[in-house]
Amino acid sequence: MNYYVDIHSNLLPELAGLGNRPMTETEAAARISELQESNIKQAVAAPYFDPAAMPAEDFLALRDAKLAALSETAPPMRIVGGAVLPFSYCLAHARALQPFAVGGSSYFLIDLPAEPIRGTLCEDLSRLRIVSGMCPIAADADRLFDLWTPEDWIALKQAGILLQISVNGLLRQEHRKLTLYLLVNEYAHFVATGSREVEQPLHFADAMRILQRSLPSQNYRRVKNNAGMLLSNAEPSAFL
Repeated sequence: MNYYVDIHSNLLPELAGLGNRPMTETEAAARISELQESNIKQAVAAPYFDPAAMPAEDFLALRDAKLAALSETAPPMRIVGGAVLPFSYCLAHARALQPFAVGGSSYFLIDLPAEPIRGTLCEDLSRLRIVSGMCPIAADADRLFDLWTPEDWIALKQAGILLQISVNGLLRQEHRKLTLYLLVNEYAHFVATGSREVEQPLHFADAMRILQRSLPSQNYRRVKNNAGMLLSNAEPSAFL
């Protein structure tokens, strides 16, 4: 049986996901059940951190309290903490990002600005890696498919930035071809539930079946296993 790891999931009540509203307790419980039915053995609860809404300390305390409350309902699935961080916040607080890391690893999810990739952006991202001592993962890169050019993908790869694509990138016909191209050529590295609308079924297993049917077996296994390697804190060179 296939078991999966989801590195970017919206499943904590009262905390909004990237581009989504906060979930209710009932919706969060239903989301967890759906993840379990999708054979996800480990998920990263990664709400969006809005520094204008609350201080970082309050956000982290609320996230951790919500995580603790799930401890009795989630097994056998394991849920660990994470967050999606605004690009500007990461630049201003590069030395204080570890509490937001994906499952306590040396990686963090970042919401890149909705604009083409300029030279200064890649320079900032490279500097961010050095100063933070951590590796950024662009969250839900498929949201920016209409903005980025092939040159942008190359620039991001050269800057050493990892890309996570949501299930929408595979489920939506208009995005599927580009998603598969980016994954098979290692411009993108992870598939996660991401910012799927709260009202929509996740269809994570369906997205992974599309991936399995569409990619050579070795490429599919690599993409599938990348998420587990990330939570094992593999070196960035393992993905690039």
